[in-house]
Amino acid sequence: MYFYTIEGNPFLADMHFMHKAMAPIDYPVTKAEIVAKIGGEKVRTGHDVYQTVEELVAPLKKDTYSCACEFYCALFANLYKE
Repeated sequence: MYFYTIEGNPFLADMHFMHKAMAPIDYPVTKAEIVAKIGGEKVRTGHDVYQTVEELVAPLKKDTYSCACEFYCALFANLYKE
């Protein structure tokens, strides 16, 4: 079994803040609908780092998400790639 290590001073609440920003979103949803509804919302993604929802969803390859699970899997895969 492998475990990853977190070094330095990690910020682990980014997905908590993203989930709070996504509260007004109902599924199925498109990226365009997310941006239109909450794209300007700022999400804390680091100790002193903030990004808008629009910036966070822009790189996602799919345009439509049938459920929250599908959306968050795509988001996690994009945010945590090296």
